[in-house]
Amino acid sequence: MPGLSGGDPARWPIEPLVLLAVEVAAILYLRGGRSARRRPGRWSADALRPPAFAAGLGVVLLALDGPIEAYARTLFWVHMTQHLLLITLAAPLLVAAAPGLRLWRGLPLRLRRPAARLALRHPAFKPLRRAAGWISRPAPVFALATVNLWFWHLPAAYDLTLRNHAVHHLEHTLFLGLGLLFWAQVIDQPPFRVSLNQFQRLMYVFAGLTGSWALAAVLALAPGALYAYAALPVHPGGISALTDQQIGAGIMWVPGSFASSIAIVWCLLLWLRDEERAGQAPAMAPAGGSSR
Repeated sequence: MPGLSGGDPARWPIEPLVLLAVEVAAILYLRGGRSARRRPGRWSADALRPPAFAAGLGVVLLALDGPIEAYARTLFWVHMTQHLLLITLAAPLLVAAAPGLRLWRGLPLRLRRPAARLALRHPAFKPLRRAAGWISRPAPVFALATVNLWFWHLPAAYDLTLRNHAVHHLEHTLFLGLGLLFWAQVIDQPPFRVSLNQFQRLMYVFAGLTGSWALAAVLALAPGALYAYAALPVHPGGISALTDQQIGAGIMWVPGSFASSIAIVWCLLLWLRDEERAGQAPAMAPAGGSSR
């Protein structure tokens, strides 16, 4: 089938646009961090943000530039791994790095000022401002991320990504972009805080996880191969297209759940801590009053 012959692992594809985007993001993040205030001798979580950003960019390169991209055109389970790297590993790492302000500060001041005036005041950008406000809320982001995940696994849409390189790039951009928006509802990015409390974040991640589990179940229990990989005359590794699909479903079900499971446990611990503190506060108030 056209489009499936480009997956020769001996010829690893290099995507110039991916390399350029990663390089620009790294430069802006480093430039924007120069103005950050540092307190010598005092450790804070801020020290982990640059390594998280570097790791996130590294995962993007791993997923999109190299052997994974080559094998993804001939093996469904590798293509699934590629998607999960973007959604469940690169996206939370990049969000944990709190990149927003640092990337903005990394831009030259002569660009920032006019850009800010245009974006915040010009009437032509009013619809864009409304859309940005809408898409930054948890419910719309959840809906968009879930629909996007399922849409690209419809056979017609999936096979189109194998035939058309531009559509394949669009798919990856949406997976990473909506993944960033999804995790931005869960991970605080100082000085900005998530609107959801810890229990709501827990349920938010769990709901997203159940959506991916449902898709994995559909893929695993399908009576036959759903995608164009079945048209390959020779399947890498000698496995059938259906077995390949079932392996991909298993990867989505188990390794694909690791990041979300960690986030759920972390949110649960923070929620229990907050509940304990809230319970201690009323008990301490009378004691403080009686000591006067």
